[in-house]
Amino acid sequence: MSTIASQVKNRIDSFQVGKIIAYSDFEDISNTQAVALFLSRLVKAGTLKRIGKGKYYVPKETKFGSIGPSESAILESIMKETGGYITGPSVYNALGLTTQVANRITVVGNKFPRKAQLGKIRVRYVQAKFPIVKEDVYLLQLLDAIKDIQKIMDTTIDDSIDKIKAKIRKLDENQISKIIDYATKYYRPYVRATLGAIMDEFKNPKASLLKETLTSLTVFKIGFSDKVLPKKKDWNFV
Repeated sequence: MSTIASQVKNRIDSFQVGKIIAYSDFEDISNTQAVALFLSRLVKAGTLKRIGKGKYYVPKETKFGSIGPSESAILESIMKETGGYITGPSVYNALGLTTQVANRITVVGNKFPRKAQLGKIRVRYVQAKFPIVKEDVYLLQLLDAIKDIQKIMDTTIDDSIDKIKAKIRKLDENQISKIIDYATKYYRPYVRATLGAIMDEFKNPKASLLKETLTSLTVFKIGFSDKVLPKKKDWNFV
């Protein structure tokens, strides 16, 4: 066995069963072509299985057959590769905004927009328009939920915004400053107005920072009721 093949095999043997293996796991080995060739040979030998383009795993054999990587392992691999975050229906379900179980995930990151299949998971990649800071992902997911408020399935707009309000109410002042900053720089006016109406209802003075980014002539038709968003008229919602 060649030196490169030995290096690759030894590294694979050190990985936990079910881990997603990608070319990046061998980036310190200079001959990438030889690495790719040896991985292909391992697939043909049955030692590895391919789960997607450039992604492999060591199957776990049980009496019920071969078991692939867990969904969490797949998602961890995607996040490592893209430096991004998950958004869309799968996150809205995790946030308790909908009971809909998504069969596709949306990833915002530094990868060019495309669709892919990893195992049973369908992935839609969206190019990030802003730098993603890991500790701020939750704030971005809340803003995305506001952005998609009319598209969230198996719920009502009022119910969704009521749950989002409850989560925003729990943010500390540093998080409030950050979410306002993200909304101001990267999100559309109706998202800023919705966040502003929520902040206004909570009597948070920082709502004025959002108000300054909006024009009095712009009117928003989202469908919030007065009950769930009492300050909506002050923010030009009809």
